[in-house]
Amino acid sequence: MVTRMTDPGWVYLLTQAQGVIAEQGSLLSHTAIISRELGIPSVVNVRGATQLLKSGDWIEMDGLSGQVTILEEADHADH
Repeated sequence: MVTRMTDPGWVYLLTQAQGVIAEQGSLLSHTAIISRELGIPSVVNVRGATQLLKSGDWIEMDGLSGQVTILEEADHADH
């Protein structure tokens, strides 16, 4: 899931995610705390994530280092 930020109403969505990348947040933000509790990797404070990462992109993220890597960009030529 790539988002600007999360709020408590998103808990169900977070349980369905393989990982979370948020443009806003810190180690003590809602996104980081809930992700840790659910055992979901997360990277927060990634400026421009919603502009750079698109639906269908294959990415790799490291929640410990905070690194996000685009492995393969989706073909968005048809959109």
